[in-house]
Amino acid sequence: MIIQNFILSLVVLILASLLAEPLSRLLRLPFVAILIVVGYFGSEIVVNFGYDTGIRASNFPLLVFYVFLPIIIFESAYKIDQKQLLKSLYPILVLSMPIMMLAVILIALLLYLGIGHPTGFPIYSALVAGSLLAATDPMAVVSNLKRMNTPNRTIILLEGESLFNDAIGVVLFTTFVSIAVSYQGPGFGNFSISWLDKTQYFLIQFFGGICFGIFCGLIGTFFSYIIKTRILENVLLIAIAYAAFLIAEDFLMVSGMMAVLSAGLIMNKAHQKYVSPQDKEYINYWWEVISYFSNSMLFLLLGVTVTANMFADRWLAMVIAIGSVIIIRLLSVYVLLPSISAFSKNKASNNEKLILFWGGSRGAVTAALALSLPTEIEGWWTIQSMAFGVIIFTLFIQAPTIPLILKKLYKPNQQQE
Repeated sequence: MIIQNFILSLVVLILASLLAEPLSRLLRLPFVAILIVVGYFGSEIVVNFGYDTGIRASNFPLLVFYVFLPIIIFESAYKIDQKQLLKSLYPILVLSMPIMMLAVILIALLLYLGIGHPTGFPIYSALVAGSLLAATDPMAVVSNLKRMNTPNRTIILLEGESLFNDAIGVVLFTTFVSIAVSYQGPGFGNFSISWLDKTQYFLIQFFGGICFGIFCGLIGTFFSYIIKTRILENVLLIAIAYAAFLIAEDFLMVSGMMAVLSAGLIMNKAHQKYVSPQDKEYINYWWEVISYFSNSMLFLLLGVTVTANMFADRWLAMVIAIGSVIIIRLLSVYVLLPSISAFSKNKASNNEKLILFWGGSRGAVTAALALSLPTEIEGWWTIQSMAFGVIIFTLFIQAPTIPLILKKLYKPNQQQE
């Protein structure tokens, strides 16, 4: 009966989450923030009544990686404005690649030094934590940005950075997880790990995923040209998203996330050419619905996973993680980005830097990776607690205060280009 209980529990949580939308408007909090609260209190109530929800932490990795993440990444790639993306591609790639990788290492070092427990929290666990905390997700703040008529370029900078660094973050996460699971030892260890082999593994994962994603996108483009029916186009997109991920991960042993990202971008371009604007609008709406559902499920599961003991036992680790993420984000936007872009004509303005700093929140991918943590990793619960703490800070502090910043920067009634 466990699977039946699991499905029934999710149905009850989904019904309860219907209250999240009006509550989020009333409290002026992101919708997903209310979902966490619903998931937490909903699970506490049913467990106290002795009901087995059927929800098991051991099920989360498969559920998250094989069901939710491919939809979230593909939808972001498929719906992004490619013309605006190309105009701001340089700063986006700088933020999402070299700065992202530096941020992972710097956050990991701050966490390792801050926790100060080489046995219970070795450097490899810190690198896992850094990889899942460095990826940004502006979902919680984008609605405010659009409502305040924020310039399109600023929104694209945030969305484009998130699109690329989410996929890269997953590749880094899986790389460091493979190290952390296999390595046993305190602190920095004896450096017996072959970093050359791990770098080669990362590059194969990264570029192999991109190449296979392009191949899937081209196949999808061929079928899209033949079909030209909006219902079948949606079926095709789902097939491309899941096929790209599953084949890449389980058969080719390359990054499924990079494959999904590449395929999504190519299908985006194909549908601009072969699909009518009316059908494209229908397809976009349909993908918005299933992405909304996937994000909702992720944050409901996060709420179910959160416990009072987590805050009581790991509150200091959460504070250290929040402080580390803020410090490194500040360094990334105000020091690293200007330094790397010093000779580029396409530089971020002061207003854009401020929004990139405070609006570079953490969301679905961080939650997904935290929920999928293998329990074999030393200090896995500490890592998960830190991730949850950062997400909660994002949703309850950063997102609600972003409108105050926008009011200072832009006039609400002034349309920006």
